[in-house]
Amino acid sequence: MIHFKNNHRGFTLIEAMIAVAIMGMVLTPMFLLETNVFNAVARMGEQFERFLFANHFLYIAQRQEPLETTDYSLEKREERPASMVRYSLKPIAAQSSLAKVKRLYKQELTAVGIELKSPRATIVRFVYKPEPVPS
Repeated sequence: MIHFKNNHRGFTLIEAMIAVAIMGMVLTPMFLLETNVFNAVARMGEQFERFLFANHFLYIAQRQEPLETTDYSLEKREERPASMVRYSLKPIAAQSSLAKVKRLYKQELTAVGIELKSPRATIVRFVYKPEPVPS
């Protein structure tokens, strides 16, 4: 009669497969969460980059704006980040409580991404333009 020595060191194939399945079930939600976090960070980075560009464009628009104007708009398409930027200077709406302040105007700048569902950056500022000095 032949006796085989039982080797009880190590795992059986079934035990190893169960361990891998459990690890997969535990790690899958973590990988999904990591993907969602990376996507959110990328979107926020794109929005921040668009906001910085919009802020820079606001200063460019102010320099190009004629001094005496009270209604002005400017639009530009930018490649990086892919955006459409619109600047407008308008009198304040009559129904607003700020309309009581004479010569106060609203500057609004909106940077919108070209792609669908891309983040939008909007800057709203109020500017006071004093009476022109007669020469």
